[in-house]
Amino acid sequence: MVNTFYSGRLIFHHLEKTAGQAVNDWMGRTLGVGTVTPNLIGAHRDLIQRYGGHYPVISAHIWFDGTGLDPRYQYVTVLRDPVDRFISWLYFIDKDVELTEDTRELKVGAQLFLRSEGEETNQTFMRSASNPYVNNFSSVVMRCNASWQQKMVAALSVLTDYDLVGFQADLPQFIEQLAKLLHVINYVSLRPVNVTSSRPQRDGISEKMLHAIRKLTEWDLELYSEIQRMANRQAPTIGVSCNIQPFNREFGDWGFKARKSSNVYWLGSYLTHYLAKDLSTRNGSVAGRALVSNGAKGYLCHGPYLDLDPGHYCAVANGVWITRGVTCNADVCSGKGAVLHAEETLVDLGAKGTEWSLPVDFALDEETTSVEFRLMVPDEHQVQLNTVTIVNEKMVMTILGLEPDSHAANRGVEKQNSGSTLIFPVQMSSKIGLRVGTTLQTTGQEGFLCYGPYMTLSRGIYRVNLMGSIGPQGLAGAYADIVCDAGKKGIHNEPLAITPFNEYVDSTVGKPWMFFLEQDVSDLEIRLWVSNQTEINLCGIVLQQIEET
Repeated sequence: MVNTFYSGRLIFHHLEKTAGQAVNDWMGRTLGVGTVTPNLIGAHRDLIQRYGGHYPVISAHIWFDGTGLDPRYQYVTVLRDPVDRFISWLYFIDKDVELTEDTRELKVGAQLFLRSEGEETNQTFMRSASNPYVNNFSSVVMRCNASWQQKMVAALSVLTDYDLVGFQADLPQFIEQLAKLLHVINYVSLRPVNVTSSRPQRDGISEKMLHAIRKLTEWDLELYSEIQRMANRQAPTIGVSCNIQPFNREFGDWGFKARKSSNVYWLGSYLTHYLAKDLSTRNGSVAGRALVSNGAKGYLCHGPYLDLDPGHYCAVANGVWITRGVTCNADVCSGKGAVLHAEETLVDLGAKGTEWSLPVDFALDEETTSVEFRLMVPDEHQVQLNTVTIVNEKMVMTILGLEPDSHAANRGVEKQNSGSTLIFPVQMSSKIGLRVGTTLQTTGQEGFLCYGPYMTLSRGIYRVNLMGSIGPQGLAGAYADIVCDAGKKGIHNEPLAITPFNEYVDSTVGKPWMFFLEQDVSDLEIRLWVSNQTEINLCGIVLQQIEET
C-alpha cells in the first residue's frame, strides 16, 4: 500500500547522473501526487519560495548562494563514484541531450573532449564536469574565491549536516533509509529513469582519457572517499567557518557578431586574427605559418577583404627581419586599392632584436566592403610576416562598458560609475606582448603578458574580471596573480585553465575571481602569466571592491 501523505519538509538535492530522477520517480509513486515536485532546476531560495508552500518534498538540481541550509527542511542527497558519473555525463551529453541553442556549447565541449581523449574541451563543459561535488556542496556555505582544499572542507562540512547521504553503488540501502526518513513502511520498487542510452564501462576508456577524467575530478574523488569512510565509521560532524561574504556576478550577451572570413584563424567578439600563410601574396612563399618575401619588390601580403562596420580600427602586423636595413610600406585600403584608408612606413632601425611589429590605425565613416591590409617589400630584401590582427576599437569600448565613440589610447586607470576600476592594457608593462591598438596580445612567448599598474588599494575583498578574447589554442596553463613589493610578496594566485578551450569565443578570459587584502597596499600588481601555447588578447581588467573589512 502506498502512503500518499507526508507531513514533514524535505529537499532531495542531487547532481546529474546520480540516479536522482529515478529516486524522484520513486518518491512520487510512493508518496503520491501533490507531495513531491517534478524534477526541478533552480536556485535554492527561489525553489523554496516557489514550491515550498505547495509540496512537502522538493526534488531538484540546486544552485546555492552561500547562505546555508534552511533549518526548516531535512536534506538528502545521493552520490556516485566521480569517475563513473563523469563518464555517464559525458556520453549522456553526446548521445542523449537534444541539440538546441542552449545546449550547443555543452555538446561541442563534450564532443571535443571525446575526440581529443580529454586533452581539449570548452568552458561550458568544463564548468559542468570539473569537480561538481566540491563546487556544488561548498557553495552552500561559501561563494568566495577559495582554494580547492578550503572548498573540500566546506563541502565535507555541508554533507555531514545532511540528514541522509546515500550512494548510487548501493541504491537499495539508500531507498530503505529514505523510506524510514519519510516514515514510509510499504513502498514501490525503484525503476530506471533517464538512463544514458550508450556508454562504455571504465575498462573501455583509454588510459589517456581516464587520466584526464581523474585530473578533473581529483577533489571530488577525495570528497567521495572521505564521505564513504565517514559513513563506515559514523564520524562526527566537522564544522567550518567562512568569513567571506557571498557575491554574485552575471554576464549578458554582448550582442556583437563579427563577420567571419573563410581563412580566419582566430575570431573574437572584437578581433580577427590571421596567420600570414592564409593571406594572399605576390612575392612571398609559405614557411610554416609565415610568409617570407623572395627578394623581389611586391606585396608580401594583401587581404583578407573584410566587410566592416563604421568605426575606429587598428591593424597590426608582426614578423621578423631576415635582411637588415629594410624600409617597407603598409596600408589599409578597399576597392582593390582604389580607396586608401591609412598608410604607415615600417623601418628597420637596426635594433638588437630581429622581431618587428607595425600598427596601422584607420577609421571608416560608413560600412565598407573588401577591406584589406597590404605590406609592400622592396627588392633585394627579405622580410618574414607572421600574423595580421585587426581590432574593432568601438567594440572594445562597448565590451568595457564605455561609450562606443570614446577612445582608450591615452587612458590608464579609471573609476567607473558602477564603483569598478577599469585598467587598460596600455597602462600595464609587458616584455613579451604585442600591442594591438588598445589591447595586448600573446606572441607565443612564455612569461608575464602584463604586470602593473602598481595601485594603492585599501584592505578588503576584491573581484577581478579579465576582459578579452581566447584564441584556438586556449588558455593553456595561463594564470593570474596578485603581488606587491615589486613582486616579492604574493597575495593571490588564480589558475585560469586546466585544458585548452578550443572553439570557445567570448569576451572574458576565464571566470571572474576574488582576492582578499589583509592590509592596505600602495604598489599592487595584477600579473597575467602565459605559456608558449597560450592565445589571449586582453582588452581590459575590471577591478571591483566587494567588501571593506
